[in-house]
Amino acid sequence: MNEAVPSVVAIDIGTHKVSVLIGKVHAPDNIQVIGMATARNRGMNKGKIVSLDKVITAIKNAVQEAEDMAECRVHSAWISIPSAELKSFYASGRTPIENSDHTITTSEVVRALELAKASHLTSDHYLVSAVPLGFELDDSAEWVQNPIRMSAHSMMGHYQLMMLPISTMQNLDRALKGANIGVEKMVVSCLATAEASLLKDEKEYGVCLVDIGAGTTNIAVYLDGRLALTHTLQRGGEHVTRDIAAVLQTTTEEAERLKLLYGCVDLKVVKPDHMIQFQGIDGPQTISRIELAEIIIARYEEILTQVHQELQRNGAIHGLYHGVVLTGDASQIEGMVNLARHMLGVSAHLGNPPVQVHADEQNQAALRRSQYTTAAGLLMFSQSDTQDTIVEATDPEKLTVFKRVGRAWSALNNQLKSIF
Repeated sequence: MNEAVPSVVAIDIGTHKVSVLIGKVHAPDNIQVIGMATARNRGMNKGKIVSLDKVITAIKNAVQEAEDMAECRVHSAWISIPSAELKSFYASGRTPIENSDHTITTSEVVRALELAKASHLTSDHYLVSAVPLGFELDDSAEWVQNPIRMSAHSMMGHYQLMMLPISTMQNLDRALKGANIGVEKMVVSCLATAEASLLKDEKEYGVCLVDIGAGTTNIAVYLDGRLALTHTLQRGGEHVTRDIAAVLQTTTEEAERLKLLYGCVDLKVVKPDHMIQFQGIDGPQTISRIELAEIIIARYEEILTQVHQELQRNGAIHGLYHGVVLTGDASQIEGMVNLARHMLGVSAHLGNPPVQVHADEQNQAALRRSQYTTAAGLLMFSQSDTQDTIVEATDPEKLTVFKRVGRAWSALNNQLKSIF
């Protein structure tokens, strides 16, 4: 590798796979991938580590293959945090402005944040990020974006706190140490996926990312260019595979093969006479593709119904002027876009390939596969200033907060950002 050109490494640790990208940074919007690889991950279930040794092996295998391609050695990387156990809370902290001229300084903002954190932090959870929604001065109904140097007798800071179980972070840290990988920074996986999949205009005018992975489905809603809502469903592509295996009385491996080769969620495109041969537990079997599709559709309809309910519950469904963007390996199944449009009642399309991240002609097609989307987002995240994101509130007052978010986005100054 030419060391004169800065480099960055991204590692996406998913339920079924670990994906690695090694990039040369020619400019923040021009990252050339020179090493890429995926490895089967058999150490996780539904986004949680269940076998540390198997996760370490998957990371090592993927990193080594990417290293060999890039002809370099990886020592540290940007890491995606699996979001299956992510918890988001609305919190607020009120502080008086006690200096002589009642001018708000960084000290008051920090104090409000500390008070907000104190009401929600628990001994078994780790604070991933704290993001201000807005600041209320002297009980005014209108929130301000940045209160520093403004005058008031009291100030209430409104925040979103993103937390993960300490055990989850410890296990992830042990896996990375076991693979001899240092951490540049950790980013919640759905944020990295959104960075790679959503256009600026989509984020500005209202869009929902629906990332259907193997073990979970992540929802991320953007309004006015900022993240306004996140939620994780404990359903994904592996549930579809298990449904097929259970109904057809076959192995998980054979069910996965049937899903990948013949899976479809739009009966209109399936020929009635299309028959499929497969190996059942009791021997060779035959099924029509329509019957297979009906098994698969049932689970996808369940997932999309839960997505729709979550968007309705938070009042977000009416603000999605750019509809839904589908990402994740399990969203690539035939007919998915039409099913999403029908189930959610908004426009839908597959994720946009990030033009900022590219490879040579020989590897460009592979880079565009969904398995590298989150890793590509990590590369982009490493070059952008996107830390002031906003996540879902779970406080009973969250609907009020959700409505206010569009009017009160806060830009943290460097001193506040350094806290985290």
